[in-house]
Amino acid sequence: MFAVSRNVTKIMRWSEILCNSFTRRISGNSNLNLKEKHVLSNNCRKEFSSTAESSTDTENEKDIDFEAVTHGDKDLEHKLRVLILEAEVMRQEGKPIPPNSFFTTAHLKELLDLPSRSGRRRYLEFLFKVSKKKENRQAKKLEKRLQRDDYLDTIQPKEKNCESIEEFALKYDLSHNNIFLRFYDTTINQMYNNRLIQAIMFGQKLVIDCGYDSNMTKRENLNCAKQLMLLFAENRAHDGKSNNFVFIDMKGELYSSHINNEPLSMAKAKKEGLRMAKFPLDRYLQWGAGSGKSLTLNQVASILNDIKLTGNWEHALRHVPRRKLLDFNIGSNINRAVDKIRYDRPKYQRKWIPASNMGFENLRYNRRNDKEKERLVKIKTILND
Repeated sequence: MFAVSRNVTKIMRWSEILCNSFTRRISGNSNLNLKEKHVLSNNCRKEFSSTAESSTDTENEKDIDFEAVTHGDKDLEHKLRVLILEAEVMRQEGKPIPPNSFFTTAHLKELLDLPSRSGRRRYLEFLFKVSKKKENRQAKKLEKRLQRDDYLDTIQPKEKNCESIEEFALKYDLSHNNIFLRFYDTTINQMYNNRLIQAIMFGQKLVIDCGYDSNMTKRENLNCAKQLMLLFAENRAHDGKSNNFVFIDMKGELYSSHINNEPLSMAKAKKEGLRMAKFPLDRYLQWGAGSGKSLTLNQVASILNDIKLTGNWEHALRHVPRRKLLDFNIGSNINRAVDKIRYDRPKYQRKWIPASNMGFENLRYNRRNDKEKERLVKIKTILND
């Protein structure tokens, strides 16, 4: 807020100077009486103060549509203005806050629902990262476009039109003779959609239960929607026959990851009379300390596709994030990380083996103990024999 307050003081000072000069001009005019001069000077000060306040308001709130967010609610609009001012304070303090032009109606509604200041700060930092990712994608697109334009500028169209078929065939280039065909995104999408059509007719159906909205927060609902999008994309791109996803109630088997949270899926399976199964995660994986065993929807679907195609759990469980495991190698060298955690003994413990040609003067024992010397002599004679 330092920069904003500094700008406000500058505007107010300039307004006072202009008002004072204007009042001097009015006082020099003899055609106006004293009351009219006083009214004009007050109107001048009100006008400059209103312009100063409106300039700061437009700097902070000109890109925000309050009517679309609040729908005419004055209390909600006042709260939103306070939150915008809070975001401006964080921005002036150096925290990563996106500009007001990046905020959408959904972002502002989510910001109004957050109760704590720390939660709003984390959400604004998340939006800042999203905005920077968007800017980086646009910059990369622009860079690729410029590179493409530079490449096309190097090709002289006049010479290209003038060259013969033999010259065109001898040049091996993207714009000349080339054995590779360009695969467009629409072609790949058509191939994937053809797989889905075959899966609808011949594939195995997989039901996704989306009836846990009452037990999920808004952020969890958003993450669930993203996981469903990833699930559809990964299932469509799988090498085997893709599953046909339906959202109806049907008798089948309910899969879940190995977690110890509230048994909502177990209760629903018992209520609906469905068989319940879980992945053998502990049998094939060794989990790290503090890592949860919950898996996303797209990971569960990828595991089911691989186990149906190959029947190998070690291959299917490769979709489990490596950060959750104690060691990255499944089934081999699994106790390597366990040995590193033991701090009660040195890493390399050497065992002392007496040699036959060892002299007593090199032994690092108490030479005053006669019994120990006799024991070492016996050991030496035994080794010599």
